[in-house]
Amino acid sequence: MFRRLSHTLPKDPEFPADLAGLGYYINENDQIRSIARPDQEFNYFISRNERVLEKQREAMNSGCSETPPPFQPNLIGSDTDTACIREKLRPRFQHLGLNTIALPSPAPTPNIPILVSSSFSTLPRIIIYFGESVQDLGIFAYRTIGQVSLAAGSCIDFVCSVQAHQWRSPQSPGFLIANCGQLIWWRRGARAVTQPTWNALPQKTGVAPVTRLDSEKNRVEGHRDVAEHIASVMAWVETHARKDAKIDVIGMGDASEEVVNWMNSNWSKWQKKLDAVAVGMAWMWGKEDLEAWGEGFRDFWGRRGRVYLLSDEPVDTPLMGRENFGCNCYSSGEPSYTECIMPKAYSSILAFFSLVATVPGYAEIEAPETLVDSGRDSRSRLNEILQDAQWRGARVEEV
Repeated sequence: MFRRLSHTLPKDPEFPADLAGLGYYINENDQIRSIARPDQEFNYFISRNERVLEKQREAMNSGCSETPPPFQPNLIGSDTDTACIREKLRPRFQHLGLNTIALPSPAPTPNIPILVSSSFSTLPRIIIYFGESVQDLGIFAYRTIGQVSLAAGSCIDFVCSVQAHQWRSPQSPGFLIANCGQLIWWRRGARAVTQPTWNALPQKTGVAPVTRLDSEKNRVEGHRDVAEHIASVMAWVETHARKDAKIDVIGMGDASEEVVNWMNSNWSKWQKKLDAVAVGMAWMWGKEDLEAWGEGFRDFWGRRGRVYLLSDEPVDTPLMGRENFGCNCYSSGEPSYTECIMPKAYSSILAFFSLVATVPGYAEIEAPETLVDSGRDSRSRLNEILQDAQWRGARVEEV
């Protein structure tokens, strides 16, 4: 039996964690484009080697270097401003008044960062966002960042829309952007990372297995999974928010079901605070799930809850599904990817929250006049995506 020594194996691919080094820049429309071909978006498929693809993607997203690059002060990119996506967005979050809070305590102890409005404790209304378990803090969809703009694919456009909206209260709602994705503690880098970032950490060779994840050393107490993170975040809210503050909640992807389950379990304690909830999903619940809920929360969910589903229909189109979800269902305007629901549907969600805040006793009507089959378009589109992925030889992890 023969074996190859590690020094004879292919080296782990390396990519610089800066835009210029990767061959890209940010144009005047806040879009990442190729330096060589300014009309070309980020090219993911540069190789047939999956390790090369994930390393290049992580370098673009912001890199796995043990020392993160320094903040860049510019709000819009230039030829000399080469920070990648996460480092580019961080000062913009600060510019919008979103401060980073570490839970349960700051470094050097293991912690999970979240984004919180600077005047969080004084605001009468708060919007809490729980995103998918694969997304970085403040990121809705890297796909949207690559295709549309940095602001559209992150929470920036959403926060700006809320701040510009005319609310009943003289003060705009505050924000808490939870961090359901970065729940792995990278000890060498001394920061929380997502599973995709963990998979792209530097290895001795390009064919080495993914670094083993220790269930104790690489986890943060109270944030071991999405359910624990939601419970810990809501406990922090209870301590730091005004006692009479009204709270609107958004859940996306796999976090949405965990959010709703948490609300049901804690309904008696939170029923006077929770005002409305909207979730974005790509699958159906069963009736048995609804029947297991308490009567009080089930009634609230039917009156003040909305589900935004994958659909080719225009955003806000009423869809069939109330029988399965227990509340009204609407098209997100996104036919294919759960991660893109929020960038497409946040304006509708914002209008819904505004309606609840403005109209005393507001309740969703149980049967909108026109209902569209919510599964028709998404099923046909799913087949197209799988066929395209097979043709490319790519792996589709989530659709």
